[in-house]
Amino acid sequence: MKKTGKKQIRIILTVITVVLCSAILASQAWRIELLMERDDIERSLHSYFAAEMNLNFKEVYTCLAPSSVYRCSHTYEEFLADVKDSPVRIAQYEIVDIYNLRRNNDRVTYPDVDRFVQAEVDVIILYTDTNDTRTINYCFTFLKEKGTWYKG
Repeated sequence: MKKTGKKQIRIILTVITVVLCSAILASQAWRIELLMERDDIERSLHSYFAAEMNLNFKEVYTCLAPSSVYRCSHTYEEFLADVKDSPVRIAQYEIVDIYNLRRNNDRVTYPDVDRFVQAEVDVIILYTDTNDTRTINYCFTFLKEKGTWYKG
């Protein structure tokens, strides 16, 4: 085989290798993004649940996404009226998984949202009127607005 033939084969193999590596990296980009965002997401989750468990309703309201339907339609005073007399309390929680990090592809509906993510959490609910407890598995949507993660 001539020298130019070997050179062409090397070039072709190099191009194929680069294309395959690029495809593999592109298919795993969401994993890298989630790894980079995970600490901030977990911090947001812990802040939200700490506020719930400490009955810090002002902080709970602050943890809700500013663009969420609830927060857009309810003032803090209305929120407080909704929750302050509820016998339902969060006694304990455990983060099970954080997954499905994705970009906002609907800027018309959610103009301030950059990212969405799912957070699966096991929550022990305490009913203060009966002292009963129940473990419930919830899937929450958290969203990133202007650099901050919030409960959706």
